[in-house]
Amino acid sequence: MQAQVSQARLTPFFFQRSVLSSGGCPLADDWVALKQQIKEANDIVDVVGGYIPLRQVGPTFKGLCPFHDDTRPSFDVDPRRQRYRCWACNKYGDVIGFVQEFERVSFQEALELLARKAGISFQKFEKSHQGPSKPAMLECMRWATGQFQGNLLQSPGAEAARNYLKERQLSDDSVQKFLLGFAPGLGDWLVQRAVKAKISLELLETVGLIAKRDDGRGNYYDRFRDRVMFPICDLRSQVVGFGGRILPSSPMAEKAPKYYNSAETPLFSKSNQLYGIDHAHKAAVKAGYLAVVEGYTDVLMAHQYGIGQVVSTMGTALNVNHVKKLRGFVPRVVLVYDADAGGDTGVDRALEVFVSHDLDLRIGTLPAGLDPCDLLTQQGPEPFVSALEESVDVFDFKLGRVWSGKHGVEGQRRAAEEMLKTLAKMPDQRSVKLELMVNRIAHRLQIKEETIWNRLSELRSSRPAETDRRRDSPEEVQAPRSAKAAPHETNLIECLLADAALVPQAQAEISPEELEHPGLRQVLEGLYALSNEGQSPDLDHLQPRLENVRLFDYLLRMQDAGREFADLPDALAKVIACFATRREARRKLALISQDVGSDFSRELELLRQIQTPQGR
Repeated sequence: MQAQVSQARLTPFFFQRSVLSSGGCPLADDWVALKQQIKEANDIVDVVGGYIPLRQVGPTFKGLCPFHDDTRPSFDVDPRRQRYRCWACNKYGDVIGFVQEFERVSFQEALELLARKAGISFQKFEKSHQGPSKPAMLECMRWATGQFQGNLLQSPGAEAARNYLKERQLSDDSVQKFLLGFAPGLGDWLVQRAVKAKISLELLETVGLIAKRDDGRGNYYDRFRDRVMFPICDLRSQVVGFGGRILPSSPMAEKAPKYYNSAETPLFSKSNQLYGIDHAHKAAVKAGYLAVVEGYTDVLMAHQYGIGQVVSTMGTALNVNHVKKLRGFVPRVVLVYDADAGGDTGVDRALEVFVSHDLDLRIGTLPAGLDPCDLLTQQGPEPFVSALEESVDVFDFKLGRVWSGKHGVEGQRRAAEEMLKTLAKMPDQRSVKLELMVNRIAHRLQIKEETIWNRLSELRSSRPAETDRRRDSPEEVQAPRSAKAAPHETNLIECLLADAALVPQAQAEISPEELEHPGLRQVLEGLYALSNEGQSPDLDHLQPRLENVRLFDYLLRMQDAGREFADLPDALAKVIACFATRREARRKLALISQDVGSDFSRELELLRQIQTPQGR
C-alpha cells in the first residue's frame, strides 16, 4: 500500500451518535443533487474572494487567513480541487464549509446563502429549519430596506427627511448608492406593511426592526420612528442592521437619542460592523489604507467626494474584531479625529490594539471643530486627503500628547509610566515593534533601555492573572484529543470516503467494533447506516448528519487523501488484510491467555485452535 497520506486525530467530541443516526436531511437524493448543483454554480475562488482579498500565485490563490490572526498569506484557495486550506491554522474545506465557518451558520444555511447567490431555488428544503435561518433574516432586511427607501423617495410625508439630506448636501446618487430611507413617526407603519406583505412579525422582531408592546396583548410597534435610515451592510452588501438619525424637526427630537442603532441580533453586532465597508474595501486595497471616521454622513460625504476608502464604526472605538476584519484588506488604518477632541480615549484604546496586533495604525487630525463632513463641504477634498496622507503613527501621536507640557523629573516619570502601562498589555514575548517603542521612550527620557525594560517587567508582573477566555462559539471549544488512530483504520475511512462503491465490501469484512478510534468508528457506522438504508454511502449523504463543520473538514481532507491512492480496490484489500491479521493475532492471544490448569486434553485443543487460522 502507498505510504499513509494522513493520520487522523479525530475526537469523539466531533461525532455524535444521534447526529449520525438515520434521521438526516429529508429527500436525501434530491438534496445531494441540489448540493452538487449549488457547488458547481459557486466557484470557490469567486466566493472566497468576496470575503477576503486573494491574489493568484501560480495555480492557486493566496490571502490572509480569516480564521486566525494571520501575519503572512497562509491561506490557499485551489480552483482545480475547489478546496481552501490554511497552512498555519490547518483549516481545510470546500466552498460550503468556508461559508459555514466564516458566516457562523449551519450547513443548510450555508447552502441557502450559496443557492440564493447563484439564483437556485431552495424552497422545498427551507421548512426544515428550527427558527429563522440567516438567509430568511437577510431577505427580511432586504424587504425592510426597500420599504424605507421607497418611503423616502416617494412619500409626501418624507419631505422633511428629504430636506434634511439636502441641507447636509448629500446628493441623490449618494442617497441611492447607500440605500438611505425614512421611517415615519407612526408607531406601527412597518408592522402594518409587514402584515399586508405577509412578512412574519416574529422574523421582524428577531432582526430588531419591531418589538412587542408591554400591553399583554402581543401587539408590536416599530423600533425606528421619524428617522432617516442608514442601512448597515456586510462585506457582500447584504443589509444586516440599521442606523437611524432622528429628524431635527421631530417632536421626539428632544427626548430620543440623536442616533439609534439596531439592537444586537443574529445578524448584527455593533462591535463587529463597519459602516460603508461594502463600498470601501476595493478602494482601500487600491489606496493601501482604510480611514475610519465617526459618523454615517462623514462616510457618505467622503465617498461623494471620491474618497472611497472611508468607513465608520458603530459608535464604538476600534477594537480587535475590527482589526481582524481589516487586516485582510489593508496593511494600514487611519483613525480620523478633529484637533479639539484628539480622541484621548479613542487613541488610548487604539494604542492598545496597535501594540497587540500586527497593524500599521495611524491618527489623522482635522482642523479644530470640523468633522469630515463639514470639512469636505466647506473646503473640498484636498484638506481631508492631506490629513489622511500626513497621518501620524499612533505611538508617536500618543507619545507627543503624553510629553506635551510635562516638565521636570516627576512630569517625565508620569509620562513614561502612562506609556509603559499600555505597553504592559502586549504579549510577554519581545518583538521588533516592542523593542522600537521601548527604544523611543528611553531616548526621550535619555536613560538606559534596561531601566525601561525593568519597569515594564514590574508592570507586567502586577497584571491580574488572566482567566480562560471563552471562545467565540461552542464550535471552537476544544475537547481533549483522543489517541492517534492506527494507520489501517485511517486508511479504511480514506478509501471508503474516496469511493462509496467500496463500502459494501468493507461492511462484509470489517465490523465497526473492530475500530479502536471512537471517532472513526462512528464515521464507519454512519457509512454503513446509509448503505443499509439504500442511500449512497458517500460524504455528500453523510454530511447533513454531521454536527460540526470542522468534522466535515477533517473528513473532506481524508477523502482527498484517499483519492491519492493509485489503486483504491487494492488499497482496501490491503486494509482488510491488516484487520484480518490483527483479528487473528487477538484470537490467538485470547487462546494463549486461557488457564487450563492440569487439563491436558483442553491444552491440546487450545493448541490445535491456535495453529488453525480462522476468519471472522
